Amino acid sequence: MARKSRAVSSQGTRFFIQQAAAAGTPVTLTGISKAAKAVLTFASHSFVVGDVLTIAGVTGMTQINGLSGVVGAVTTTTVTLENIDSSGFTAYTSGGTATPVTFIETDQHKSYSGFDGQASEIDTTTLVSEAREKSLGLQDFGGMSVDLHYVEDDAFQVEAKVAKADGEPRWFRLIKKNGYRKLWQGYVRSLSDAGAVDGTNAGSLSVTITGAVYEVK
Repeated sequence: MARKSRAVSSQGTRFFIQQAAAAGTPVTLTGISKAAKAVLTFASHSFVVGDVLTIAGVTGMTQINGLSGVVGAVTTTTVTLENIDSSGFTAYTSGGTATPVTFIETDQHKSYSGFDGQASEIDTTTLVSEAREKSLGLQDFGGMSVDLHYVEDDAFQVEAKVAKADGEPRWFRLIKKNGYRKLWQGYVRSLSDAGAVDGTNAGSLSVTITGAVYEVK
């Protein structure tokens, strides 16, 4: 039986950057589990997979305050955070809020590439080794770039310029046609502007990734 390709069309891919100067509406917490992936509990919420939540005001489990978590699963009263391991934290006592990061979407992107960083190689060879021995260091996701139509008043590109100027990391989010969401934090290194005869203004956004990249659906 012939195999059927599972290739996913890139058309319809959506791209977002965090709006640093704004945030969503905080939702009051009623509990947080101690787990490899922290589970937040609410009386009710409207969060969805792929949201990023910033935690504040928690008593007891104070180590979680100020952290931002990627939502990987939801129920009507809970969300699971992919990137916060609370298993070693102090037990939750009371209070606190989860505030969603606000994202700005662009509709001017044409292509993207990257996420191709490599872990460093660590030489562990000794004088009794029979051949060169190595281990790998921390994984490195490198960077990514986006080719787009350069539009001065595109809100996404305006925020990218602000991010380049202030040197602070932003959350980025890709939503693919098959429903998978890719999220990461990164620094905007550059946003170019180019033009040519019989052409349109073209730009390229370059982002250095810091930390891990998360894929959720």
